[in-house]
Amino acid sequence: MKVRIITGLAGSAVAIFGLWFFDGPFVGILISLFSGMAAFEVIHTAGVKNKAMLALGTAFGLALPPLMEYSVLQRLHISWMPLLAVYFFVLCLMMIAGYEKTRFEHLLATLFGSLAVPAALSTMTQMRDIIAAHEGARYQQNLAIYFFFFAMCCSWLTDTFALFVGVRFGKHKLAPKISPKKTVEGAVGGVLLTTLGNTLFALLFNQFFLGDFRLRVWVIALLSVPLCLLSMLGDLTASVLKRNYGVKDFGRLFPGHGGVMDRFDSIAFTAPAVFLLLCFSYQTGIPLLYTYGALV
Repeated sequence: MKVRIITGLAGSAVAIFGLWFFDGPFVGILISLFSGMAAFEVIHTAGVKNKAMLALGTAFGLALPPLMEYSVLQRLHISWMPLLAVYFFVLCLMMIAGYEKTRFEHLLATLFGSLAVPAALSTMTQMRDIIAAHEGARYQQNLAIYFFFFAMCCSWLTDTFALFVGVRFGKHKLAPKISPKKTVEGAVGGVLLTTLGNTLFALLFNQFFLGDFRLRVWVIALLSVPLCLLSMLGDLTASVLKRNYGVKDFGRLFPGHGGVMDRFDSIAFTAPAVFLLLCFSYQTGIPLLYTYGALV
């Protein structure tokens, strides 16, 4: 537990440093590195022995976030579909060339690890970019930071509160065959305490950090519940993957916590959800999550 807490504090320090330079390239570089490592962990965990496939999947996972963040393909007038088709064809050739040690499920695991996970993590910078695009001259870093922070809180606070409540009050197993330590009491406590924490953070941001912008605190509180449940879904999904392949952790990058995927499995679910909520708000013109000026 001591190692876990120290690692958590060190990670928090890095996160705070990243938020300080949120509008610069640091966060994007960090997400790109984490995406590449997460892709490697998923592909390696799935038992892919084909080194060329493992290397290509890792490289694609590393490259995907900056390709999306800087709209590289759009600037070059290249569609995503041809690129993905070529990527799939190359993986098929690698599978055929190394057929003695490569199964079709390895190809699918490589696609999942190098596409789905990095694309999900990329939405953390896309939240910032879509807000900046729609707010224009009114854009301020703290507003984008809040939604980045909101997605992380729905993930990490839920996990942390569920752990402590489960240790103290847990009696009924939530999914004993998938994750034996998780309890119903812990899950309920995680959702309720995270919702309370998100509400307090929203009030704090409204009061001190957002200027003329105003978060819709009651909406934030209501949305916290399904987002916390989505976080648990991400955690359990990753646990199923680990169970299927008989491993405890995806990696050992973070002592006491495991690998990148062990830390970001639930964020890979909450960050896209928050991004989609922002997209919905902008596309419909409904000020769902925040407004400018007095709340109406």
